[in-house]
Amino acid sequence: MILKPPFIITARLQAGVNVGGAFISLRYDGSTPEGRTRYAWSIDMPGGEYGDNDLKSGCGGGDLKEGFVSLLSFLSAAAESYKYDGMEGENSDLFPEAVTHWASLCSDEIDMLRYEIEESEEELIEE
Repeated sequence: MILKPPFIITARLQAGVNVGGAFISLRYDGSTPEGRTRYAWSIDMPGGEYGDNDLKSGCGGGDLKEGFVSLLSFLSAAAESYKYDGMEGENSDLFPEAVTHWASLCSDEIDMLRYEIEESEEELIEE
């Protein structure tokens, strides 16, 4: 695998990014019976490590770039909800409270990174 900025190899030896002092890693974790790609994500930040394998692509599967864009979009939605309603917000329970709070503090950086990845015409992850 060849990664180009903003991607890095994280301490988990996976494709990832560094956002606001935290490392976000993503890897393939099989597929669903419907043919959707399942991703396992990890966020390593001061004070804790968080992760799950509940992120799925759309129909027909997806690559790591699409997975990162989706994960960053969900982080952004959780952060926006948290800013307005705390943990009572509509999307604030998508992640553990510590992750949602961190995302609310880094929401601008998360949004800029998502845009950079999504709009890049260069292949950022060569598998």
